[in-house]
Amino acid sequence: MTRAIFDPRMMTALGDYFPSLCTIQEDLGVEDDYGQVVPDWQPVAGHSDIPCAHGPNKGREVKQSDQTYVVSNYTLSLRGYYPTITEKMRAVVDSVVFDILLVQSSSHGVTTRILTSEVT
Repeated sequence: MTRAIFDPRMMTALGDYFPSLCTIQEDLGVEDDYGQVVPDWQPVAGHSDIPCAHGPNKGREVKQSDQTYVVSNYTLSLRGYYPTITEKMRAVVDSVVFDILLVQSSSHGVTTRILTSEVT
């Protein structure tokens, strides 16, 4: 008989570790009056108000001859295993929108970590 290493009640007890709520959205795309497809970001079923924590993991300034821009990268930690999240989706945390760059799950399928870039 195989026993789980982590009891699901453990994640509930870590409520303060996940102080924010995250909603994962996907672009369903709709046609405008001119027949052009425009973004239409909608919540993914079962992926709204997920307890999460987020913070910067690093940032950098890119300087080119004609412009300088900043790339801010953040890590989101979701309480739960969400294997259907992909890089084509985005995350919204505390009204801040993040493009998803990479999705990683814990080795035991208990948490999901997402590397993101803030949409500015």
